[in-house]
Amino acid sequence: MSVIIWRKHYETGINILDEEHKQLLNLINLVYSAIRDKKGPSVIAAVLTDLERYTVDHFQHEEKLLEKYGYPDFQAHLQKHKAFINELKDKKAKMDSDQDELAKELLRFMREWLVNHIMVMDKNYGPFLEARVGRFVD
Repeated sequence: MSVIIWRKHYETGINILDEEHKQLLNLINLVYSAIRDKKGPSVIAAVLTDLERYTVDHFQHEEKLLEKYGYPDFQAHLQKHKAFINELKDKKAKMDSDQDELAKELLRFMREWLVNHIMVMDKNYGPFLEARVGRFVD
């Protein structure tokens, strides 16, 4: 059972970036399942590694598009990405602490990112990019 299912209201309108955002939902659901099944500690390192890889790939892709097409809030968006990366580093530094608590903290962090960043900031660039290059930009 998933804690979050992809819904239309998560969409930015830019297909490739929405597909990448679905990867984050998969990671959120993985952490949720691990906590529910009391396996948080056994998957936390793998999820952190996958999340780190996701942020590098996705943020670079998103930032490249926003900069290329002159998105007016690019710098603010970039700062939010940097804050996410710093928070992720903090979580990774806690690997030797209470793994159950770290798993719960990671789940909260990822869900907040979905709600506060993807559904607010990312949705703002959707119409901007779509008007310039369409939904199928890569």
